[in-house]
Amino acid sequence: MILSCQNLGWETRGKPIVSDISLTVNEGEKLGLIGPNGSGKSTLLRMLAGIRTPSRGSVHLGGQSMAGMRQREIAQRLALVEQHADTADRITVRDAVELGRTPWLSALRGWGAQDDAIVAQALADVDLSGFGHRHWHTLSGGERQRVHIARALAQQPQILLLDEPTNHLDIRHQLAILHMVARLPVTAVIALHDLNQAMLCDRICILENGRLKASGTPKEILSEGMLREVFGVCAHFLTDPADQSQVIRFHTAMS
Repeated sequence: MILSCQNLGWETRGKPIVSDISLTVNEGEKLGLIGPNGSGKSTLLRMLAGIRTPSRGSVHLGGQSMAGMRQREIAQRLALVEQHADTADRITVRDAVELGRTPWLSALRGWGAQDDAIVAQALADVDLSGFGHRHWHTLSGGERQRVHIARALAQQPQILLLDEPTNHLDIRHQLAILHMVARLPVTAVIALHDLNQAMLCDRICILENGRLKASGTPKEILSEGMLREVFGVCAHFLTDPADQSQVIRFHTAMS
């Protein structure tokens, strides 16, 4: 167990957004978070990252309460890629990715050749090796998303939290990012809208109205009945003749 939360909740203006969520994430696991819009996925990720303070409950990182940890210590072990992160600064792509090394730098440990190599590898991992001198404001939405992921990779975290990481990406880069995350020697928690992409995760948690509805392997919980109940759609499972994997096709739910 590398990351866990107990009875986690957050509310604003008396309205609960996330309520009584308890879950554990095992080392090396790729855990998918799915649920309708407004189900609390982004809020949960921000609490797991230590960015949003829970209204109740606790988060533990490696068995240690996150409430008692310094932000620098958390950032050395965990990185979050948010869905709508942006900047008004006129910075280059390389500048943005270099920010991922900040938790590891100090007055006693300045920038070195190892940091250069880590940043270069992070850019290569997201297919942006030739973009280092491009300015942020010249990038497309998909390119910016890949820069954010590269910045997180430059942190060299043990745990990677991703909020809709394929948002704005074309299909080639969607597949490339998901397969890259699957190959990385990290634990990953990934909020996803695309349920076919969620099928690639080791385990899935379904959120509904801020609560944990179900947790298990994709095969265990992505049933036609569950998809109708939570998402209001009819689903049929087909077999891809190329690799025999399951693919979901959706239809409007019938009354």
